[in-house]
Amino acid sequence: MSDLPEKQINEFVAAWYQGLDFHYPIEQMYALLATEGLVMAFPDGDIKDHASFRVWYERVTNIFFDENHFVNEVKITQKGKEYTLDILVGWQASWWIAPAAKSKRVSMDATQRWVVRPTTRNAFGLEIVYYNATVEPFKYAPGFARL
Repeated sequence: MSDLPEKQINEFVAAWYQGLDFHYPIEQMYALLATEGLVMAFPDGDIKDHASFRVWYERVTNIFFDENHFVNEVKITQKGKEYTLDILVGWQASWWIAPAAKSKRVSMDATQRWVVRPTTRNAFGLEIVYYNATVEPFKYAPGFARL
């Protein structure tokens, strides 16, 4: 499977989503991201560096709240010193955009692909180099809002 323990990889994945759920300070999130060669693809735009991540992160942490990510599966493939992670994650969140009278609630599954590599910049020993948030179309739960 990989040279890294599966537990270490799973803890890193869980830490990333916990950071998103609890809106960790940007510096904590930066420590999980590569400083060079970063490529992140989200439905609302691409991120190529820490500056563009900051713009995205500040926007989403001011729109979404009561977030919960549930990691359902992580498949790990090693190629050299990098690891490809195919992740199935459930996500629930509320969001509000002024001047709407009410917030909305989303519940969906997302299939994501990450590439991570070893680092000494955080306690998990890994950093995200590549992140595709939409490998497959989102699978929305019936009756919930859609993005």
